[in-house]
Amino acid sequence: MAVFKCKMCGGDLEVTSKDSIATCPYCDAKQTLPRLDDNRRANLYNRANHFRRNGEYDKATALYEAILSEDPTDAEAYWSLVLCKYGVEYVEDPSGKGRIPTCNRTLYTSVFSDADYLSALEHADQNQNAIYEREAKALDGIQKNILEVSAKEEPYDIFICYKQTDGNGSRTSDSVLAQDVYLELNKAGYRTFFAGITLETVLGSEYEAHIFAALQSARVMIVVGTDPANLDAVWVKNEWSRYLTLIKDGAKKTLIVAYKDMSPYDLPEALASLQAQDMSKIGAMQDLLHGVEKVAGDTHAEQASPAFDFSVASPGVESLYRRAQLYPEDKDFDRAGSYFDKVLDVSPEYGPAYVEISP
Repeated sequence: MAVFKCKMCGGDLEVTSKDSIATCPYCDAKQTLPRLDDNRRANLYNRANHFRRNGEYDKATALYEAILSEDPTDAEAYWSLVLCKYGVEYVEDPSGKGRIPTCNRTLYTSVFSDADYLSALEHADQNQNAIYEREAKALDGIQKNILEVSAKEEPYDIFICYKQTDGNGSRTSDSVLAQDVYLELNKAGYRTFFAGITLETVLGSEYEAHIFAALQSARVMIVVGTDPANLDAVWVKNEWSRYLTLIKDGAKKTLIVAYKDMSPYDLPEALASLQAQDMSKIGAMQDLLHGVEKVAGDTHAEQASPAFDFSVASPGVESLYRRAQLYPEDKDFDRAGSYFDKVLDVSPEYGPAYVEISP
């Protein structure tokens, strides 16, 4: 009998190799189980699930893929990859009945069409299938809500990524430097996402929707750090790694590292080869703003252009028009067209939208 950790709360479950589902005696969550042929496999799963529960999705993903390389018919490994893609975290149900999923990552792709989800269904038994389908339905509802909220968010020019508090709940030096950068960018006229201020009036359950929208629209991300450990902190890495994925997938975005009181050689490997600015040098803030201007200047200038007086447009026209302009860059012409149509629904005399949708 192997000791397997509950994938939701981490409590010990005593299961046999024949079990495909179990109920945790600690959090009362009914859950699917992997194929536990030996203690080595159980330990591998426990390690992967530990990383996933702690938000270290990339590390967890690598372990689940290693499991699948040994056994490509393990339904639970495929499902676990789905949990990593959508950043699923199980939190206590307010009703006191087990745990419910929340999402810390968002994708435009529905979980129902995800290849790993379909593979999980293919290789699962009947009891597992019922649970996978139920959880997928819950995830799909969460994702739709996130996308609905994010669609209402006005686009950002800049996203500032940083660690807000330390282990004691006190502000980090990173957050102080990040706020200085935020104030300078605001002064320069950029619409900037800075969690410490931007999310002040947002419910915690809606953070992901606003973060997702900002990551999608921002042309530049500035990763601020004064300590290598802070740059590798789970939620900081969650943001910059998602942004790098967008760049890898072809989005026209740029990531700039702004560091201080640390060596550039201590930057995480994924950030080490990118444009970086030492904020301890004289004139560093001006140099950073100049770097941002070179990357986002053209777009920023277009948005501020007096060619059309946004002040006389109906409320919402400017944000809808700016959002519509983002999609052609990602070759999403259908979504762009729908947003230009929304602009004209609000303001039929708004000329620029007619130009954009002309054949």
